Amino acid sequence: LSGNVQSTCRRVDRVIFKGSTDPIQIYHAPSGSDWSNDHVDNHSELVEMTAWDEDTENDYRGLIRDAQSKIDSDNEISHRDLYDSMMNAYLDKEWTMCKIYSHLWIKKWPGDRIVVALI
Repeated sequence: LSGNVQSTCRRVDRVIFKGSTDPIQIYHAPSGSDWSNDHVDNHSELVEMTAWDEDTENDYRGLIRDAQSKIDSDNEISHRDLYDSMMNAYLDKEWTMCKIYSHLWIKKWPGDRIVVALI
C-alpha cells in the first residue's frame, strides 16, 4: 500500500510468508463501525484480562498517564498515536505495555473489533 493509503488504514499485524525473510504489514481499511461504543458480549472479561496490578501501576505510571490523556483527547491524531503504540507494543512483544494500551482502549471503545481480536 502506498503511504497515502496506509495513513487511512489501521495496521493489524505483521507476517512473514514462507520462503521470504521480509515481514509484510497487514492493514485494515476503516469502516464506520470499527471504533464502536457497543459492548461485545465478553466486554467485562476483556477489561479484566487486561487489568494491571499495583506494581505495574507504579512501574508504568507515566506511560499510563500519557496513554489516558490521549484516550481522553478529542483529537483523532492522539487516538491514532495510541493505537499505533498499542500495535507496536504487540508486534514487539512488549506485553505489559500492550496490555495497558489495550485496557484503556477497550474501555473507551468496547466494540473495537480489531482490539477485541488482539486481546
